[in-house]
Amino acid sequence: MIKSLIIIGIILVALFIITFVIYFFNLDMKLVRFVYDKLQPHYDNLEKDRKL
Repeated sequence: MIKSLIIIGIILVALFIITFVIYFFNLDMKLVRFVYDKLQPHYDNLEKDRKL
């Protein structure tokens, strides 16, 4: 019983550290920017239906 609680505690601490690193280095927005930059040429080349 104690061994399983220790393992659960270690997993929770590891998940906290991972999420803190993602927050601290702003990795979520860096990933969004990377995906945005990869998709932008595709959407720039699409045929436009409306004139502005």
